[in-house]
Amino acid sequence: MRDAMKVRSAVSRRGLLAGLGALALVGTQASVPQSAYAATDRVAKFMNRLKGPLLRAAKEHSPSRFLRVIRSHADVPNIALYSLGSYRDGLDRSRRRAYYTGVARYMANYFALMSKEYKVVDAEVVGNSWNEGDDYYIDTKITLESGSTYNVRWQLKKKDGKFKIADVRVLGFWLAWLQRQQFQSFIESRGGSVNSLVVALNP
Repeated sequence: MRDAMKVRSAVSRRGLLAGLGALALVGTQASVPQSAYAATDRVAKFMNRLKGPLLRAAKEHSPSRFLRVIRSHADVPNIALYSLGSYRDGLDRSRRRAYYTGVARYMANYFALMSKEYKVVDAEVVGNSWNEGDDYYIDTKITLESGSTYNVRWQLKKKDGKFKIADVRVLGFWLAWLQRQQFQSFIESRGGSVNSLVVALNP
């Protein structure tokens, strides 16, 4: 438990704001790149289906609700492996399931914690989705109880014929990249032991 708290404490203030953006379903209003082309409306429909479950999780500050959304609709294995960065080869195959479980729980607990401070009152998909190669993108926007709005851009991929959340960008930062910095720093502080991270994520 103490190690898990140390992993969480590695999050910077900028990282906290980014985490807020992810849980709050916020959207960036940056223009769509000219090189991109309109994707099917299925992407927008996918995000609109997630709106209800995510808002309920945020309003109830519920780790279990966030965890259900993450397990069902996020590409946890790829996010988790990406988060190891240069230490990816150090993850023993027999420990992968435990690691994926810990990463999903870590994200759910973090989003629930942030939702207590940043209260969501409304959310909406902004504009059309588009794709660049195998990556699909869509923007969303929410309003907080304070009246403030935050921005996020969602990256999705198709896996087994279904859309899965691969990453989220808030305030110019991709959350998977921020998580990778946190995890790599933790592993480095433990002498390069990936297993120490697995243990910390599964207290």
